[in-house]
Amino acid sequence: MVRIGIIGLGRISGNHIGQLLNCLDAKITAVCDIDAEKLKSAGDRLNIPESHRFSDYRELIACPDVEAVEICTPNYLHVPMALDVIRAGKAVEVEKPLSTSYENGVGELVSEIKRTGLPAMMCFSYRFMPAVRYAKDLIGQGKLGKLINVTVEYLQSGVFIPGRKLEWRFVKEYAGSGTLGDLGVHLIDMTRFLVGDFESIYAMSKTVVTERQKLDSDEYAPVLVDDLTGMMARLEGGVIANMLFTKCAIGESNTIRFEIYGTDGIIKFNLNNPNEITLCFAAENRTDGRQKTIPVPEEYRLGQEYAFVQAVQGKLTPYFPSVTEGAECQRILDAAVRSAAENRIVAL
Repeated sequence: MVRIGIIGLGRISGNHIGQLLNCLDAKITAVCDIDAEKLKSAGDRLNIPESHRFSDYRELIACPDVEAVEICTPNYLHVPMALDVIRAGKAVEVEKPLSTSYENGVGELVSEIKRTGLPAMMCFSYRFMPAVRYAKDLIGQGKLGKLINVTVEYLQSGVFIPGRKLEWRFVKEYAGSGTLGDLGVHLIDMTRFLVGDFESIYAMSKTVVTERQKLDSDEYAPVLVDDLTGMMARLEGGVIANMLFTKCAIGESNTIRFEIYGTDGIIKFNLNNPNEITLCFAAENRTDGRQKTIPVPEEYRLGQEYAFVQAVQGKLTPYFPSVTEGAECQRILDAAVRSAAENRIVAL
């Protein structure tokens, strides 16, 4: 049984907790948050004793009844907290993006992880979607031939939520970037995972809601992060990527679309239906060239928290998203921010 402590009890922690409660080899033994109401609510719901409810994350890390830690806090806290976990000799799972910028301790964290060899997982949740994992295998089998281009979209409408205030996601100091880091990093990782690494980027960003009311007063302050970012990238092998990440898509709750084109076929999926995939392979469709949507085989189902628990137990599952890969995605995020600010192509 892996005993897990959770730091940060905001909205995203619910995804972690829900999966962990269904994982037979895991038990949540401690929780931490600086918000007393959130701490009490989570502690009561999970039957955590008062002695294992912490307002100081360092105390949770030091707790002898915690052997692995999940970090579900704002971006600027990820690296310092993860460093403390690794230095305490415990496994860690970190929410995305890894940091506000690579310079903020990312290299040091990667070095410590390599030195200790401890399991360190990045929360690239969409790697665990069946369609994504099946696509990875099909591409690995050469079904698409030589890859040519990829088109990806991540669509939400969250910037238009009525009355939404200047929460930490809209503050550059805490978030690093806006939609780019919050949504885009998922598809940046997925593109690296399925197609190949990035060689250069040209990005354009826009802030649609330019000011928001502060959380603690009636005063309004400017929003200094992006509401949407579009970018083109050249990937290894000369593959061209066209990418859009937006929270300004009215009518869209959480839509991810992916299209990968090669000399011998195409693969498409929409993660609103993660158990389906659309295929067209030249070798199999020479007469009509029609695309076919099929169910993904059962063998491609795998839970994110199950993968983390397995890693803590010394059993690494295929396509495990490491913090080291999160560091590479952070380099790409930084390049995209720089490209948008300077209106130029940035090489990686």
